[in-house]
Amino acid sequence: MRYVVGDSVKVIGNGAHSGYRGRVFSVNSHVTAPYPYGVKLHVGGRLKYLNMAEDELEPDTSPVDITKTVDHPAHYTWIPNGIEVIDLVEHLNFSRGNAVKYICRAGKKSASTELEDLKKALWYVEREIQRVEKRDGTPS
Repeated sequence: MRYVVGDSVKVIGNGAHSGYRGRVFSVNSHVTAPYPYGVKLHVGGRLKYLNMAEDELEPDTSPVDITKTVDHPAHYTWIPNGIEVIDLVEHLNFSRGNAVKYICRAGKKSASTELEDLKKALWYVEREIQRVEKRDGTPS
């Protein structure tokens, strides 16, 4: 297998996604052959997950884009199946989303802030518990 999870790739050929860039999020040669590479692309502002063959990809050697550190920072893109934390938290309310965000990045952004991130997650969970208790009329 030429590519591994995390490799930056560019789609080649005459297909509808030709020229798009993305990252390999899975390699499953025994399951999806002849399309063993799961590739995550951003197409027209939307996230697409595609299975691609090796001859449909080439290494992405384009210059480093500084926006990738903002749009796709490593401490939010480490989940093996390719999902980014933002893909999940966009479906949650503010407090729950922030709790998930801090749990996911704890120890990934910086080892020195791991405990702080976990405490922030706990703070948001406690805040959400208070909101639900107030909504439901449940005493604390």
